[in-house]
Amino acid sequence: MLKFNSFTIQSVVTLAIGLAFYFYQGSLATQAALYGGCMIIFNVWLTNRRMRAADEIAKIAPGKEVTVFYVAAVQRFIYTLGFFIFGMGLLKLPPVPMITTFTIVYLTYLIISKE
Repeated sequence: MLKFNSFTIQSVVTLAIGLAFYFYQGSLATQAALYGGCMIIFNVWLTNRRMRAADEIAKIAPGKEVTVFYVAAVQRFIYTLGFFIFGMGLLKLPPVPMITTFTIVYLTYLIISKE
């Protein structure tokens, strides 16, 4: 049985949703969908990076890793908000494909992370 990592699965789901939006609403909706999927892929990458850093800090200074988790949560919130503002405000991408893809890819991540 093939084993796929989280990045691969999220990328495939993002591309599939982007393709669906291409046939449904055209290329601008596809761009928005791909942008939304890439936002969550970046978010997950950032979280995984922070988790590894917290693991290293826990080995050196137990108890300090909680600070890393709080910083990571605030950082994810700020990046996500900033990406939505940039995508919808400056790039003028349609919000529905962006939010739809963001939500579905995030739910995909939550489902596959349970394994």
